[in-house]
Amino acid sequence: MLGRHLLQFYANHGGTPLLNEVMVFVAENLVYLIPIALLYLWFTSGEEQPDSSFRMALVPAWFTAEDGKSKSVFIFFTIVVSLIISYGMGQLYAHPAPYVISQQTLLGGVPENSFPSQHTTVMFAFAWPLFYLQGRWRDGLIAVVLASLVGVSRVYVGVHYPIDIVGAVGASLLGFVLVYVARGPVMTFADQCVRIEEYVSGVVT
Repeated sequence: MLGRHLLQFYANHGGTPLLNEVMVFVAENLVYLIPIALLYLWFTSGEEQPDSSFRMALVPAWFTAEDGKSKSVFIFFTIVVSLIISYGMGQLYAHPAPYVISQQTLLGGVPENSFPSQHTTVMFAFAWPLFYLQGRWRDGLIAVVLASLVGVSRVYVGVHYPIDIVGAVGASLLGFVLVYVARGPVMTFADQCVRIEEYVSGVVT
């Protein structure tokens, strides 16, 4: 709890108005970059770089230069599975959000279980798969930094405790491992999505 108290003390007594506004914005809105990134991967798959830069490092047969769509589906599944795990963890252990206990927080809301952080789960679930895309480790590193910033900001504004962020990281890692193990069916589903899109495009045009 010490980390949360230090962040909250700084937010309430030492944080500048500008810093507080930035942290509130990051805590609430940075997660919306994820669907934008997934859509970008899906719709720019035909414009991707040479195939080696976009293949899964440990399973090169599953990802090729034209497979931005399959990467998007893989990451989407990682996020969904991670959120399911996160929800299950919340059923096993729960505690009220900091703003329920203290009125001195930058953000508030309806009383709810704050363990683990869903926003942080989504951010890290997006980040982990990027480390396994050849040539994408820098993107993964940037994504982890942004995910960490979201986690810190969620504590800073008073909607989560540090343990909620740790739980979110664990849920996202487990979600990635499970999707990686089940990559065969996931890629089969991705292929079906691509075929459906091609069929619909053919009908429309």
